[in-house]
Amino acid sequence: MDKNKQKKEYASYNPAIIKKLREKYGMTTQFINASLRGDRTSDTSLKICDDYKLMEKEITKAIDKL
Repeated sequence: MDKNKQKKEYASYNPAIIKKLREKYGMTTQFINASLRGDRTSDTSLKICDDYKLMEKEITKAIDKL
């Protein structure tokens, strides 16, 4: 059995954004990652996802300006 076929692709999230979300919401990094993956569906989780998308968009804009 080829083990390369068993490996799962993981999404990589921006660690700087994760750190800011951790400070803002007071949640653990594990909870934030689970929220971004879609494993959590609470109101806070949805807010975390929205904030992550917004921050990522703003960072992309800033980089594009350079």
